[in-house]
Amino acid sequence: MDQDTAPPATPAADDERFVPSHEDYTADELLEQAQGNAQAAVIATVAFLRARGIPVSDWAEAIGGRFSRAWGDPEPWDADEFLDGMLTNLRSLGASVDATEFGADRSTATLTGFPDRDQCDLFGVAPADAAVFLDATTVIAAERGLAWAWALTDDELRLTVDRQDAAAGQTTKDVSP
Repeated sequence: MDQDTAPPATPAADDERFVPSHEDYTADELLEQAQGNAQAAVIATVAFLRARGIPVSDWAEAIGGRFSRAWGDPEPWDADEFLDGMLTNLRSLGASVDATEFGADRSTATLTGFPDRDQCDLFGVAPADAAVFLDATTVIAAERGLAWAWALTDDELRLTVDRQDAAAGQTTKDVSP
């Protein structure tokens, strides 16, 4: 296109055309957007898998094996340091940590905000189905000598990490109303 006939790069002040605003967002606003997008990706993936008849648990186990690589070489961890790492990950998805109890053999936490109920409604996914994503952590925990469990109620998500020698090492899911 000839430079003389090209449209102006920036609209005139009185022009009502589109004006980009992507650079106007604060870091906090972008963080909130990223958290929402991350949860949306998880929940939309669950919807896709369900629609195709693919077990969500298979997907969770598969990504858990891949995520585990990012946690370094498999070696024993204490329950408290593992839960602390998982809480960081879940906060990055938009969860809020409401209560914690840390111990080397057993650690617990109560969270809200994951899975996001509004996004679950938007994508037609039950919160309990979206929470199956948490089963990815079972693989990571087991390779570090830990047992991982989660329980979802209407109001909160409860997480428990136990040393394998002190627990059965199985993932438990309690989806209580």
